[in-house]
Amino acid sequence: MSNFIRPSLPDIHSVLRKHESLIVHFSGTPKGAGSNFDFLFPDDLREVIAEQSQTGLSCSVVKPNDEFADLACANATGCIGVVLCMRSEQSLLDAHPGDCGSFMENGVRQTPKARDMSAADVELTITDRANCTYNEWVVADYSVIGLFAAAPFRISAKEPIQYPEDMSSWLRSDTDALGFKHLAIQDLLTEFHPLPIYSFRGGKLVGWVSGNWCPILHHQLYP
Repeated sequence: MSNFIRPSLPDIHSVLRKHESLIVHFSGTPKGAGSNFDFLFPDDLREVIAEQSQTGLSCSVVKPNDEFADLACANATGCIGVVLCMRSEQSLLDAHPGDCGSFMENGVRQTPKARDMSAADVELTITDRANCTYNEWVVADYSVIGLFAAAPFRISAKEPIQYPEDMSSWLRSDTDALGFKHLAIQDLLTEFHPLPIYSFRGGKLVGWVSGNWCPILHHQLYP
């Protein structure tokens, strides 16, 4: 929990609502942010959903029309993640328009740049985010709202290396290679049932309902 001054939780929700933004912890690191690549999808998200990471999660606050497909210009470190809600204003350990330099130490996420913040400071982490970059919110003591999934639904995954059929066995390796894998919505429904799935479509917040993306009111997620 933060020891710094924070705006009230309703004020933080008001900032999120103004920009129709979501707090999301993303699976893996398609932009190469340095996660533990031995702990990938779906296990990384399962741990978050089980609320086993309450000492601090690195998140991005994302909003409609953000970029997820172009790795060189993405506004988040992934496409699939868990939408989080803070249980109190002190759940916000730190927030910056860019990478805030958080790191793990002895199982606890450290935030060396943390400082007092007003509601205006919180909003600047959204509005002052530079093009082709992501912001960072570090959140502890959270609850889970649902999943977030943005096209192209890409995750980091280990896959067997594909070798030419005529390559000698002694030249081959049993080691998997880290790469990207693309999922379908049905994969997420199967893996994480019954969590709801949210996304952005046409500049709006939507949810997956009965096989279709349907408009969702922001205050349903952040009252």
